[in-house]
Amino acid sequence: MPPKPKVTKEQVIEAAAHIVREQGMSGLTAKSLAAQLHCSTQPIFWLFEGMEEVRSAVTAKALEKFDEYLRTQVADVSAYKAIGLNYIRFAAEETEFFKLLFMSQSSGKDILTSHTEQAYVLQVLEQEENIKGTRAQDIYEEMWLFSHGIATMIATGTATFTPERIREMLTAVYRGLIKSSQE
Repeated sequence: MPPKPKVTKEQVIEAAAHIVREQGMSGLTAKSLAAQLHCSTQPIFWLFEGMEEVRSAVTAKALEKFDEYLRTQVADVSAYKAIGLNYIRFAAEETEFFKLLFMSQSSGKDILTSHTEQAYVLQVLEQEENIKGTRAQDIYEEMWLFSHGIATMIATGTATFTPERIREMLTAVYRGLIKSSQE
C-alpha cells in the first residue's frame, strides 16, 4: 500500500490553477506542479491518473470561475448587459483562464454552443426583453461575437478600453441588434 499523500486532491487542483493563471496551460507540468506544492511528483500521481486529468480539473475550475463571473450582478445595468460586461471583465482579470476556455483549440468545440452558460444567457434575454426563439439565438450569437472581440483584444493586450467605453459600445450594438431584428 502506498504511503498516504501529503497533499490533497483539492490542493493539487488549486496549485495547478495558480500555475495556469500565472503561466497559462503550457506552464502546467508535473515538475512545476510539484514545485508549487513543495513535494515530489509522486503525490500528484497517487491522486491523479496523469497530467491530463489534472488539466481537466483545472479546466473545470476555470469554467466554475467563468460561471461565477457571468452571473455577477452589476449595479445600474440590466442582467443581460451585465453578462457582456462580466465576460469582458473575466478576460481582463482571469486572462489565462479566458484563453484556456475561449482562445484555445483544446476542446475542439464551438464556443458559442458548447458552454452551459448559453441557456442562462438566453433565459435572461427572454426574461428581460421578452425575446425568444431564433431571434433570441441570433442576438445572443451576435452579441457574444462582439463581446468576444473586445474580450480577446483585452486578453491579448492588443487594445484597451475604459469601462465606460465598453458599456457604450455594448449598448449601441445591442440597440442596433434589437432594432434590426424588429425590421
